[in-house]
Amino acid sequence: MITTTNVWGESSGRRLEDERLIKGEGGFLANLVGQGTLHCAFVRSPLAHAVIRRVETDEAIHLPGVVAVYSAGDLGLAPIPGDSDPPAAAMSRPPLAADRVRYVGEPIAVVVARTVAEATDAAESVFVDLEPLPVVATPETALDDRILLFPDAGTNVVASRQISTKGESSVRYEVVASVEVPSPRLSAVTIEPIGILVLPGHGFLDIWCGHQTPHRLRDQLSSILGVPASGLRVRVPEVGGAFGLKGMLYPEYLVVAAAAAKLDRAVVWLQRRQEQLIGGTHGRAQNHVIELAGDRNGRIRRARVTSLAETGAYPHNGSILPLISQYVATGLYDIEHVELDATIVVTNRAPTGSYRGAGRPEAALAIERAIDAFAAAASLDPAEVRRRNFIQSLPHRTATGALYDSGDYEAALDMALELIDEKSIRVEQARRRDAGADPIGLGIGAFIERAGGPIDSGEWGRVSVEEDGSVVVQTGSIPMGQGIETVWRRLVASVLTVEVEQVTFVAGDTAVVDSGGGSFGSRSAQLGASAASRSAVAVRERARHIAAEALEAAPVDLILLEGKFVVAGSPGSGIGWAELAALARQKGEALVHEEMFVPNAQTFPYGVHAALVEVEIATGVVHLQRLVAVDDCGVVLDPMIVAGQLHGSLMQGLGQALLEEIRYDDTGQPLTSTLMDYLIPSASMSFPLIAGRLFSPAPSNPLGVKGAGEAGCIGAPAAVLNAVHDALAPWNPVNLGLPLTPCKVWTAIHGTRE
Repeated sequence: MITTTNVWGESSGRRLEDERLIKGEGGFLANLVGQGTLHCAFVRSPLAHAVIRRVETDEAIHLPGVVAVYSAGDLGLAPIPGDSDPPAAAMSRPPLAADRVRYVGEPIAVVVARTVAEATDAAESVFVDLEPLPVVATPETALDDRILLFPDAGTNVVASRQISTKGESSVRYEVVASVEVPSPRLSAVTIEPIGILVLPGHGFLDIWCGHQTPHRLRDQLSSILGVPASGLRVRVPEVGGAFGLKGMLYPEYLVVAAAAAKLDRAVVWLQRRQEQLIGGTHGRAQNHVIELAGDRNGRIRRARVTSLAETGAYPHNGSILPLISQYVATGLYDIEHVELDATIVVTNRAPTGSYRGAGRPEAALAIERAIDAFAAAASLDPAEVRRRNFIQSLPHRTATGALYDSGDYEAALDMALELIDEKSIRVEQARRRDAGADPIGLGIGAFIERAGGPIDSGEWGRVSVEEDGSVVVQTGSIPMGQGIETVWRRLVASVLTVEVEQVTFVAGDTAVVDSGGGSFGSRSAQLGASAASRSAVAVRERARHIAAEALEAAPVDLILLEGKFVVAGSPGSGIGWAELAALARQKGEALVHEEMFVPNAQTFPYGVHAALVEVEIATGVVHLQRLVAVDDCGVVLDPMIVAGQLHGSLMQGLGQALLEEIRYDDTGQPLTSTLMDYLIPSASMSFPLIAGRLFSPAPSNPLGVKGAGEAGCIGAPAAVLNAVHDALAPWNPVNLGLPLTPCKVWTAIHGTRE
């Protein structure tokens, strides 16, 4: 449980969508499965790397309830292209494995039956003859190319990218510090795993999927299935958490759609938790080696960052993420000479992909751990080293090409240290060390986040006034628990001065919403809300001219109050939205506006998180005693919803810091296949949170908002890791990384021989 003290805003009231969800009236994917719908169960590889000799389905097809059994050659599906830059054409992903399997859990065949139980039982009767191959178990072993996942590619390297500033060669600096910082694999343990329901009819596929980007999913399915986009409708029901996991294309989606079309029957697949943990996609999976060099006074002059990242078996959804890490690799710091080297490889593990933060947590963890190491090498306070190296003047173009837009990084640090009470912590820390008591430590996690997606991306919005005076707002942004419906309805209601109950919200349907980029990368408010707001303003101004003509007044003399335009100084008369809609119709017009808002810029929310921990020397258990989160996400549209985003992302960040890691053995077998093995935060994780806020409006959108959804999982892991290193400084732990499990921490204190 998080006990929160806010120093930055009041609650804005209840979320509008919560009542139906609390009452069980929301329709999630599993609620939509009707009678007669066929269920899928996938036959998955038990080996990490093997040649497929044959797949025998004769027994399974004759079992009770089974309608069909398909393997790779039965559906004629094209492979899924990778997302690497440049494309790795020889590393495409088959929807069903045909010649070889490349990770445990890879789908080989699918059983379609009347019930889940019948499909699952029959899947166990499908015989797959596999010839084991040597396994590429780690990214490091992938580099030597002795074992190739894709022989035609001739290498396991998907891509590499180097960035280097000019002017620095072999200068010798007074202080040099180097650290290795791994970001282990994580699973986005959504309340509702992924799934898809496909209903065919007359050459048309009606697809229900809890997806973050339904228009992109429609286009991907169209391309690979060979069906015109006009023959596909993708609809998004209520979504039980997404976190990046539900913004991607999965082979199962293609197989289910193809099976539904082939059988001309409704077909559904609902992923099981074990399938999610074994088959992914997983997040993070990067390792950074970072060297900082500079002056004795704490000024950092050079940063060398070498990263090795894996995409798992296929460069399908995750190969772009290491490049996002590289984009913000130097964090909040003004470092003159920068050398960055990123290498991305395939391994015999489940594929990786976006997970909340998507590339930014890995970068923040690396640079923040390195800053503390540099401070220790220079015998300086870590906070002071940060102050001396923060970027001072914004906007600022980094060596990687990022344009940091607005903010005050030093002010965020000062606020965080004040809120956590740094001075009293240092006094108590010294007392405990003198007394030989369990130590405490203070850690800082300063971070920058690139929000908004690609620079040229945009979002669609439409606002219309209906004949009865009600208002409809349509958006390409997708609600998935983050409160989009509440914010969009309130925002449009405030522009048009109507009650929020008069505003209807429409999203997540490619047949109704003309276009949409979707929700990912902390982009929804800055793009989607801006599009909705601008559309509402355009409708209001068009209505102003119609009202001015009807009231025989100048448009500038009209005031919009409580849903009516009135003449300034004559509030007794006015004209409301229903009448305005009728007048517009008489003119052959409509009170409607739509647009694709493309700011051609990203925003860069930032913050400083500070953690106070206590470490039990006897057991290695880490206790989080206090956490401060100071964030600047620009203008806050709804304080309560921003607070909720912070709480959720913090819990996931603390899960990464203390509990979570997807682990494999040397044969590529996953060791964390259930929630008994893969631990996640729960309500029992209790700590006080102090949330502080700075406000620097984003210059690139009319609302001045920046991303707010990922701050906690970017800043908190570094703060906790640095806090534990600070507590254990007398023991000088080397390369103590996440997650900070009791065993790992105990070993760092006492050594492996004990």
